[in-house]
Parts: sequence; structure tokens; C-alpha cells
Amino acid sequence: MEFIRTRLGEFGVSNVFTDEWGNLLALFPAFGTRRDFILLVAEVGDADYSQLGNSVHLSGERASGNGLGERSLGAAALLVFSEFAQATGFHLDKNLLVVFTRSSSVDEPEEAFRHFLDGWGDRISCAIFVRGTGVGIVETQQVGSYRLSVVVNSEDKEMLSPGSLVSAASILGEIASQVGNLAWDEHKTASVNIARMEAGMGFGHWATEAQMDFELFADNQKVLESIKHEVTQIIEKTPLGSKTKIDTLVRFKRSVGSPELNQPILDALRTALAKTVIKPTPGFVSDKVALLNEKGIPAVAVGITRLTSNLKTDEIELSPIASGFRQLLLVVEGASATTARRER
Repeated sequence: MEFIRTRLGEFGVSNVFTDEWGNLLALFPAFGTRRDFILLVAEVGDADYSQLGNSVHLSGERASGNGLGERSLGAAALLVFSEFAQATGFHLDKNLLVVFTRSSSVDEPEEAFRHFLDGWGDRISCAIFVRGTGVGIVETQQVGSYRLSVVVNSEDKEMLSPGSLVSAASILGEIASQVGNLAWDEHKTASVNIARMEAGMGFGHWATEAQMDFELFADNQKVLESIKHEVTQIIEKTPLGSKTKIDTLVRFKRSVGSPELNQPILDALRTALAKTVIKPTPGFVSDKVALLNEKGIPAVAVGITRLTSNLKTDEIELSPIASGFRQLLLVVEGASATTARRER
């Protein structure tokens, strides 16, 4: 964030400030006296970042590096946009508000971005989430989700000591078995994923602490709440030992939202893709877009290039970046015109 702030100053952007949650904001005023804003937002930060592990390697047509795609390229593109806007006098009939906020990698509950929306949400006409990758993806598939963590703490005893003992790992196994047998609709528009399990120290030790993370998905809000209820009921009814404790934590929640809300700004994206000859493909709504929708703000996600991933590194294509950036400019202009028509 400090690097971005310094660069904005070097570009000559004067209206730059931060809030108490670490969001970095830059304002480009509109022509006239308009008080509403178009928001451009990008994520900053990677919980797994290291200078050695995240070094970037360039070849003729590609760049590769851990976290390169989503964790840095989106913020880099928005920084370049800020430089362009300042250098060219890029102004619209609405104020442009550029925001760099903490990524979900380092702020899973999205507290920083939620705090920003609490203060600014009623002044934002529409929003554009700048992603590093996923160019051409038109996010039309709405889905709600929960992320839950279950933590079990059980009694500590030596192996083969008298008395029965319920292992924390055994309790997690029982929960996982029951949740895994849950069946939802035949169209597979709802699902439960056991994302992570962790327990024990190794052979010769009872597992006295264990944790399991769930992801719950549904394209219907009532179904989503029903899934959460059933999962939490399974957890609460799981038999425990006398000195065993179990806690359930909601780590993240997002509502399903309304697909109609984003339609005008999605049309602006489709127009921009046609002008830049980028093939559109359908995709699921991003978390940031979903949070904006919860505040009643029409929003769209705009990717800059394409990503080829494997388990060890991100590899991005360099050639689409120019078209991806031009697409971003066209979406910003189109969003301003679209929301102006809606207000009239």
C-alpha cells in the first residue's frame, strides 16, 4: 500500500488518502458538481507472499510467479489506470473513486472492504472490480456462500492410560462422514465442500485439537440457509467426550444477490469486449461484486489477461494485456453513460 501511495504521488495525483482500515483511496473529480461516484477497486496482499517465492520470471510471451495473477496484476492495472487518468485528464460526468483494498487472502471476512462500503456505499452509482486475470469472463451466475470452521478440543491423555478418550480427530471424522452423505438437488445448484481438515501430532499421540473448514454454495438464498442449518445441526448433535469442546465459526458469508441489478453494467462490459475483440464467457460472480450487490450497488468484474495455473505457480499471458486495459477504459466510460441514463 505504501508503494502504491508513493507512486500515486509521483504521478501527481493529489486527492489520495487512507482510512483506519488501511483502504487506500484516490479521487478524480468529475466535470461539474456531481456528488455520486463510479468506484474502481482492486485487491492488494497475499498471505503467502515471500520475496524469494514470489519472484516473477519473464519469457517472450508469458510471465510466471506465485500469486502473480490475482494478487498483484489487478492492483498493477488499477495503478496504471490512475497514472493514465492523471496524465490525460481522463474525466467523466461522475466522480471516479479508485480504491485499493486488502485481498481476501489476508482479510478473509472482507472487513476492510465492508468498512469502506459502510461509509461510501450510498454515494456509489456503480462499481468495477479490476481483476488481474479472467479477461472476457462475464459474471452472470449468482451464487451465495458460507465458509465455516469447526474447531474441536479434547482431553489430553497418555496413550494406553486408563479410561476412555474421544479423539478430536475421531470427532471430525464423524462430522465429515455425516456432512459428506448429505444430498441436495439433482441439478447440483447447491453443494457442501470439506475444504480442509487438520488434526493430530503424529503416531503415538491422541489428537487433542482438530479443525475442519467447510464451504457451502447455493444459487438460492433459502436453500443456502437450509444447508447451513443442516450442517450446524450435525455439528451440534455430534457426541463428545466429557471434557471435549467444539466451536463453530462463520468465517465468511455472502448472499445470492439479484442478477438483474448488474444487467446495465454487464451490457457495458459486453460492448467493450466486442470492441476489443475479446470472446465473452460466462462465469460466477466474484466475492467483491457480491458484497457490492448486497449494498444495492450494480457492479462488474473486469479481467486484464488470461491465466494458466498449476499447483506451484501462476502463469499469465502478456499479449492480451493491452486489449484488456483498453477494455477497462471502455467499461468505465460505458458505466458512466449507463448509470446516467438510468438516473434520467
